[in-house]
Amino acid sequence: MIQFFLFQGVNIKSFLKVDKDIFFSTCETCEARCCDGRKGSVYCQIILEDFESVYKNFPILFTFGDMGYLKATILLSDGKSLCPYIENFKCTIYENRPTVCKAYPLSTNIDNVVYYDINCPGIAEHGSEIVKNGEVSPSFDSYIFDDYQIRYINTHRKLEDFNNFDDFELVTTINNIKFYKYIGKESNPYITMHLDSLIHLKKYNI
Repeated sequence: MIQFFLFQGVNIKSFLKVDKDIFFSTCETCEARCCDGRKGSVYCQIILEDFESVYKNFPILFTFGDMGYLKATILLSDGKSLCPYIENFKCTIYENRPTVCKAYPLSTNIDNVVYYDINCPGIAEHGSEIVKNGEVSPSFDSYIFDDYQIRYINTHRKLEDFNNFDDFELVTTINNIKFYKYIGKESNPYITMHLDSLIHLKKYNI
């Protein structure tokens, strides 16, 4: 069982490697569990391809891994409530939601293997077939399932270009995870989108 994935935080979500056909029924009977900071959805790690699609709605922040590696993330909640775009348990930016949200209850990792969240109420014996014979359905597909390992490594290399701890300032700490903003002199499109995205911090109780 995998306990640490694209969705990260309290880690209520539990992912297993896909070893069978996966069916998805509906979100109608779920109270937006996958969007609730109290149930584990605090932040998710993003890759370079995600920046342009998320910075207009979510704050892009940075964390430092155990070995000092820089990671780009988006804040999904304040850890104490739902995502700010949830109203009546529905997503108000559904068509423009982050890629990780579009992929859920599936996820991938640097091993290029597809996983599914066994705690998602939408996983059922019948419904829309989202994985068949180990392949993600085209109607449910996303670029994060296409060579994710390469995309992850490319992101790591780009972020290391400006990975200097002194160039970052602490923004907030949620569930003992520290989130930072960039205050250095490096300039590139990703830093620009990061800085522009900080306006969305006002949507969170932090």
